[in-house]
Amino acid sequence: MSLFINTCRLSLPFLYPRRAPSQCVGAALFASTPDRCSRPLDTRQLSTKANVTPAAADRRLAGRQRFYKNVGIASTAPPDEKTRQRINGFTADDRSVNSPISAGVDGTQSATGVNTSIKDASSWSSLLNPQNKSPSAGWYTVTLDGRSLRTPLGLPLTLPSIPLALAVASEWDAQQKYLRPAQMPLMTLCCTAIDQVASNPNPHRQDIMRYLRNDTSCYWADPREDRVLYRRQSKAWEGLHRTLTSGLLKLSDDLGPAQAVGGDEALVLSRRSEGNPVSGLPHPPILVEKTKKFVDSLDAWNLAALYSACAESKSFFIGAALIHEAAERVRGIDSMKDARWAVLASRVEEEFNIEAWGLVEGGHDYDRLNASIQMHSAAFLAQAVAHSVSEH
Repeated sequence: MSLFINTCRLSLPFLYPRRAPSQCVGAALFASTPDRCSRPLDTRQLSTKANVTPAAADRRLAGRQRFYKNVGIASTAPPDEKTRQRINGFTADDRSVNSPISAGVDGTQSATGVNTSIKDASSWSSLLNPQNKSPSAGWYTVTLDGRSLRTPLGLPLTLPSIPLALAVASEWDAQQKYLRPAQMPLMTLCCTAIDQVASNPNPHRQDIMRYLRNDTSCYWADPREDRVLYRRQSKAWEGLHRTLTSGLLKLSDDLGPAQAVGGDEALVLSRRSEGNPVSGLPHPPILVEKTKKFVDSLDAWNLAALYSACAESKSFFIGAALIHEAAERVRGIDSMKDARWAVLASRVEEEFNIEAWGLVEGGHDYDRLNASIQMHSAAFLAQAVAHSVSEH
């Protein structure tokens, strides 16, 4: 199956900033040019710039002129078949890639913690298969002038649902004269899931657990000192902990997260002690255990979405509520905790300070925009993946 998007534009609920989201890995590096899409990495013509790794310079996109006319989607093999063969043939011996891309916008190796190899193809493919979809289930890719896109690692861009493929295709189709990777948040999330999260999920899982220990929604203003901010927190976070504790983690209400009221209590509770061996709030051990089990159960798509939402909100509970409720809507369960709610819930204190002290143009307005992009993108990815599972 092949579907082309030519003159029409698909509308998505995103507003695009002029700068790249801070959590994007390789946001400026997404795909090969059309004449290179079917050629192996080792036969490409490489850049000779001294301060840029060859493959990174070869595939850098930011600021390039649009080099394609038609954008489409097409059926493709699932990641446990053709894609796994692609990994096995990636290099002759260790399946590794010699500096294929950079996470830095300058094309250099300016970031740490970026995976450049797939060490376990079996684990990688299983993490990309949401709830073990059957091999006959649909998988799709995005095409530029009939040529399939690849990720920064050179792997096929294999997507588990038509809505997700159409959304990514619309981001490419919306590009004008020059390519702006910052205006492709779903493409960024999908590439991150394929190249980074699926290849090494543990760092992302550990970071999410760190957000739980220092969850912003567990730190409350003292109502005796700041009643206005406390009321706004109560309105934004109403029922959040109870919904996640009982609905997602299946715990009773008395096993909810530890919460601090006021700055003094926050310092005391977050400090390391005999009863709290790690810094952060001393949540009930059963809650931490259930949360870890939930995070470990996620496929690469939902883990990437959750990580993005947690990083933006600085809160596990807000990010988890966003992902969980997005999937619930696919099952026909209505919820008020959508992406708009998540943006407001993650920015309570900042919006309060803006009202009190004023907005800094080029700073606060971009932060609002970036929060909206990350939350809507994460919710859309989780919902599209849940839709692909519900179809089969």
